[in-house]
Amino acid sequence: MTATRRLAAPRRDAPAAAVGLLVTLLVAACGVATATTTPSPVAPASPGASPSVDGGAVAPSPTWWPGGVVEAVINLGKADAQIQLAGGDLGVAAANEDLELMRGAADGLAILLERLIPQIDRIRDYPETAPAAAAYDAAFPVMLEGATQLRDAIDGGDATAMAAGSQRLAEGLAQYAEARRLIGPLVDQALLMQRLLIK
Repeated sequence: MTATRRLAAPRRDAPAAAVGLLVTLLVAACGVATATTTPSPVAPASPGASPSVDGGAVAPSPTWWPGGVVEAVINLGKADAQIQLAGGDLGVAAANEDLELMRGAADGLAILLERLIPQIDRIRDYPETAPAAAAYDAAFPVMLEGATQLRDAIDGGDATAMAAGSQRLAEGLAQYAEARRLIGPLVDQALLMQRLLIK
C-alpha cells in the first residue's frame, strides 16, 4: 500500500488574506522571473581569442575561459528555464489556490537551487564571470529560504508562514533578474567556446 502525503489546510483565521498575498507577491515576482531574455548576438571569434563580458558589453579577450567555468555558465543558463517554470507554476497555483501544486513547485525549486549553488562556486573566482556569481549569491540564498519556508508552511498548514515564505521568495526572484541579465551574454560566449573547442 502506498502512503500518500496529506497537506494540512491553512488555519481558518487568515487563509483568504494569505492566499491574496500569495497571488500578489508570486504573480508579480514570477513576472520578473519569466521575463523573456533576448539572446545577445554572438560574433565569430578570431583564432586564439575568446569573447568575454565586461560590465555586460561583449569584448575580445586574449584567453579562453577555463573548461569548468564554461561548463558552469552553460549549466546555470540551462537551469534558468527550470526556474522560470517553477515560478510560473507558483503563480498559477497561487491564483488557483492549489496548495498541492504550490507545494510541489516550491519543493522542486528548493531542490534545484541546492543543486545549482555549487555551480556558482565554479564561476566566482574568474574575473569575467565574477559579477554574475555575485548576482547569483544575492538571489539564490533568498530564493532557497523562501521556497523552503513556503513548502514547510504548506505542510504545516500555517497561513502566516506561507505569506512570509512567499514574501521572501518574491524578494529572491526579483533579485534573480540581475543574475539573468548578466548570465545571458555569458552563456552565448560559453556556447561559442564549447562549439569551437569541440571542432
